[in-house]
Amino acid sequence: MELSKLFLTVMLFSADASMALHAQTFKNDDPFSGRSLVCDRCPPGTYLRAPCSATRKSDCAKCPKGAYTEFWNHISMCLRCSMCAENQVVKQECSPFNNCECECKEGYYFNKRYEACIKHKECPPGYGANTTGTPQQDTECVQCQPGFYSNVSSAKAICVAHSNCEAGGLRVVLKGRGWHDTLCASCDDLKTRDGAEYLQEILPAFFIQLHQKMGLQRIRRLAMRLPQEGGKKQLRGTVMKLSRRGLNDFMNSWDQGAGKDQVRKLPEMLRKTGARNAADKLELKLKYIDQQFKLCEGLVEVA
Repeated sequence: MELSKLFLTVMLFSADASMALHAQTFKNDDPFSGRSLVCDRCPPGTYLRAPCSATRKSDCAKCPKGAYTEFWNHISMCLRCSMCAENQVVKQECSPFNNCECECKEGYYFNKRYEACIKHKECPPGYGANTTGTPQQDTECVQCQPGFYSNVSSAKAICVAHSNCEAGGLRVVLKGRGWHDTLCASCDDLKTRDGAEYLQEILPAFFIQLHQKMGLQRIRRLAMRLPQEGGKKQLRGTVMKLSRRGLNDFMNSWDQGAGKDQVRKLPEMLRKTGARNAADKLELKLKYIDQQFKLCEGLVEVA
């Protein structure tokens, strides 16, 4: 039994040695004598400048810059180094011994279907990144569980817990949802601020949702109808040239500068563009905030 094992080991070793030797040599016919010669191949990082002859060994030369050979070879020139494609960066520089290695740049992953680097998926408000994207795989989004929210469109942001108003001695001005935080305030704050000011805090996430549900033309009509101070209207030509991202920036800019009267007219403008459900949702939130103000007035009177 032991002799059989030894014989098998010797045979395997001999086979490996023969294969290794064969990988480092090749047969070549001498052009002068016509004899078949066994020439040495060239090691990685070099190429065959001239094969062996009856009087000399194989002539190997080093690969020039921008070229390589990775294995023992007898090719007449080195292979040209690859160039990284669009949205790729160099993972490993090319050398005489290896090709350049590329990977998708930050924020992108390699999509096998398209054979290209594609931008990581952004999780919309109400969803967080369950698995952050890498150069090899896309971001995986998951819906925020009750008690958690995400109010941004992001490939990295995760769902976070709603604010705890009671812990800070405050009252709930607006209950949190998957796409916005719970809004907290004291009765003193509610007496000095209008309910529309609290609503403005969740409008950026609200606008992102609109962009995902509404067509580009409807979004443009809404942007042109956004209430302005003094009843001014948006310039149609300016709005019509904006991309979807530009329109989102435009609407957020409006939100930052809008007064309370303008914000309170937003549901009406939404209805005029056919977004009735969105208008009703916003109006209900505004009514809830206004109700908290009235409740505070009642509490002050009782005290």
